[in-house]
Amino acid sequence: MISTLLKLKTKLGFLFISSILLSSCGVIIGGSKYYAHVTVENHPKAVISYDGKTKGVGEADFLAPRSYADSFSISVKEPGCDEQIFDFTKKSFRGWALAGTLVTWTGTISGIPVPWGLIVDTASGSLWKPNVLEDGVSKIDYKNFHYSLNYTGCPDDYNGPIIKTKAERLTELKRLLDEGILTLEEFNAEKKKILSE
Repeated sequence: MISTLLKLKTKLGFLFISSILLSSCGVIIGGSKYYAHVTVENHPKAVISYDGKTKGVGEADFLAPRSYADSFSISVKEPGCDEQIFDFTKKSFRGWALAGTLVTWTGTISGIPVPWGLIVDTASGSLWKPNVLEDGVSKIDYKNFHYSLNYTGCPDDYNGPIIKTKAERLTELKRLLDEGILTLEEFNAEKKKILSE
């Protein structure tokens, strides 16, 4: 009985140390981290920071712990503009990973089933993922998630004139005629110009 308890303690200690050592790579099913692919829409010069470190400009790819998917913050700042923090506060349970761990990583000690994989995955946080119901989050696959950020700390890079279609210009012209801002002669002259372009 004492030797069985000693074996159990030794194996549990080994699994605990293994879960710490393996936390940055694949653990049992899917790993304790995932790749966050971050894109700042319409701001290719915006600096993206995570955990106090710059990860990219305009877009970034980096590893993030699954267990912290509900306390995931990204900072975005374009030179000469305001900083904006994006907080993601939801995570989802990875049920299929739990099932895979229980089926493939359960052993026995003296005939008693011991879920080694569950112990490792629970200790390393591998049973969590970002919640795709949160705005801006989408799943690429089990190991990759995309964050699309709508940065409002700076105007969009495009500062040129807004180019309207002929239909939009004709609609606006008709509105000006209806409101009495243009005479019928002015309307017809402008309409002719637009249609001849």
